[in-house]
This record gives sequence, structure tokens and C-alpha cells, in this order.
Amino acid sequence: TLHRELAQALPQLPLRTEGIDFAKPLSGEAVAQIAVLLNPDLRALRKDNGVAEAQVFQAGLLPDPQISLAADFPSNGNGQLFTAYNIGLNWSIGSLFTRPLERRAAEDNARSVRYHVAWQEWLVAGQARLQARSLYYLEKQEGIAQDAARLTGRVWEQSREELARGDLDLATAALRRVAYVDSKDRALALARQVTKAREQLLQTLGLPPDARIALAPPQLHEAIPSAAVLDSLAQKQRLDLAALRAGYAAQDARLRRAILGQYPGLSIGLTRAADTSNVQTWGPNVSLSLPLFNANRGVIAEAEATRAKLHAEYSARLFQTRADIHALVADLHRLRREIALLREQVPALQAEAQRLGAALNEGNVTLLDYETLRSQALSKSLQLASLEQSFAEQEVALELAVGSPWSTWKTP
Repeated sequence: TLHRELAQALPQLPLRTEGIDFAKPLSGEAVAQIAVLLNPDLRALRKDNGVAEAQVFQAGLLPDPQISLAADFPSNGNGQLFTAYNIGLNWSIGSLFTRPLERRAAEDNARSVRYHVAWQEWLVAGQARLQARSLYYLEKQEGIAQDAARLTGRVWEQSREELARGDLDLATAALRRVAYVDSKDRALALARQVTKAREQLLQTLGLPPDARIALAPPQLHEAIPSAAVLDSLAQKQRLDLAALRAGYAAQDARLRRAILGQYPGLSIGLTRAADTSNVQTWGPNVSLSLPLFNANRGVIAEAEATRAKLHAEYSARLFQTRADIHALVADLHRLRREIALLREQVPALQAEAQRLGAALNEGNVTLLDYETLRSQALSKSLQLASLEQSFAEQEVALELAVGSPWSTWKTP
């Protein structure tokens, strides 16, 4: 039931309805499903749909008629007078003219709320995927740093023994100590980042802090669509823009309803009465509210200002969307060039570091030269993983900016 509810609420993200196996590494799609299903903020936000539907129901109801009763009890007359009374039944027929606009405003508002809720689900799903990618690459960087820390740790332990025997000079031992401390400090710093990233992901997913999950490698894309194509697609796909358009339509209906309020309000009814002499009468009555002083001008002015505000918000959101898409596309191209360069150079640096390590054992190079190259190789390896993390995160950010998954885009 929850998966079916999710598939209906979030059409932008292709979802499977089968269960999620937590024993296997979770894909980005599975992470998104878990977030939308379990995130507590989204569970509360979905209640807005019920409120909006209730408002539509309320707007479709006709007003109830009004009945009035009055009596006059004679205090003298020696019993020759009767009790006078007045019974009136009135109903405002002005609501018949305003009801279509009120219902239209409520329906457009409900549509806006549904789009808004779905957009928030899309954002939370994207945030979970972005956090999952960040965690995956941070764990990769932590693994690289831990390998370096273990290597320098073994060298430092060996150096301590050699130093105690007097087989190693103090300067060389100090250099190896610095290498170990530096590597260990970097590994601990990355471990702290991994812990924080995991906590943030579990919070977004609505899972307990001690939950254990494994993440599958992100599926990155080769072709990057042009910003112009994505800009056009975003105007059709982004649900926040659709919500703003529906909100504007609802406010336009409220404005038209307010304009009708400047005309006289009409009520009709029947009256049955009797005076103290028991003369009984009945007849129709009509009442009008005369718009002489107020004429609903304040409500009209407020409705016009609100509609203008919504139009300005839509224009600003559209402008920001275009700017975000162009910036993200440009950044992805820059990151791809940097990653390509490092992917070409890092293996060569690692190979050179291994050769220098062998040469160091034979006494053909100095420890300072070896440590300098090893440190640079480690630094570039971590930089490559960091750039890959940024590229993976920017891909998700671009999907969020466009409002639809990458797989639905038409690349040139």
C-alpha cells in the first residue's frame, strides 16, 4: 500500500513496487523510495492534501437558510388582545452567483497543494540520493586514507625498533613519525565526516540512528544535455512551478469573487405574522445590502496585490531555475575535465611511488624524496575521489533543478 501511495504521489521518480532488500547494497532509487515512504516530515506534510480536499467540499456547499422568530406579549387590554408573532424564513441567493468562483478557487488551491506536496517529496528523495552519493565517496576516501595510515604506521613501528637499536638516525625517524601522524590524522578526519554523513542520511530516510545500510556504486552518466534543453524541460516538469501556477489561478478566482462582492447582496424569503388583534398576514420579502461605503474595495485591493505577488514569485522562481541549471551544467563540464586529468595522472603517480619505495629499500633514493612523492600520490588520489563525489552530487542537483530524472531527458 505504501509503495502504491508513493508511486501515485511522486510520478517524477520511476519506482518499483517490490520490497526493498536491506541486506543488499541500496541503489539511489531504493534510497529515494525509503526517504519518501518513511521521512516523518513528509508524512505530516501529506495531511495538507486532506485539508485542501475538505476546503473543496466546503466550497461546493450551499449556505443554510435562516429562520427568525419574534413574539409580542400584550401587558394590558383586559384579555382582549392576542399575542403577536413574526416568523421569517430567508435565504441568500447571492451565493448562487459566487459559488462557481469559490469552488474554482478551492479546486485550484487543492491542485496547488498536491503539486507542493509532490515537489517536497521530490526534493526529499533527491536529498537522500545526494546524501547517499556523498556518503559513498566519503567512505571511498576514508578507505584510501586508512590504507595510507596502515602503511605509514607499519613503517613507523619498524622505525621505532630500529631507532631503539641505534640502527636509524633521529632525522629519518622523525620524518617517518610525521608521515604516520599526518596519514592517521587525515584518516580520522574523514572517518568523522563519514559518521556525520551517515547520520544525516539515516535522518532523511527516517531510519533509527543505529541502522546499518550498504550503498551501491552510483550510476553516473556520460552525456550532459545542453542547458537550453534542460531549461525548456524544467518549465514543464518542475512541480513547484506547477504549484505556483495553480496558486495563481486560485488567487485569480478569489479576485473575481471579491469583485462580485461589490454588487448588492440579495436575499429572499417568506414572512408569517400576526398582530395583537389577531390579524394574520404572510408574504414574500427581499433584502439587499447596499455597497455605499465599503463596496468590498479593501478585499479587492488585497486580492489584486496577492495575485501580483504570486506572479512575481513565479517569475523569480523561473529565473532562479534557469540560473541554477546553467551553473550546474557548466560545473559538470568543468568537473569532467578535472576528473579526466587526474584519472590519467593518479595511476602513474601511484606506480612511481611504488618504484621509489622499492628504490628506497635498496638505498638508491632518499626518504624525503619518497615521502614527498608518496604524499602527493595520496593527496591526488583523495582529490580524485573528492572530485568524483562532487560530480555525482552535481548530477543529482541537476536532476532536482530540472524536476525529472536524468533517464527521461533527451540528450543531443
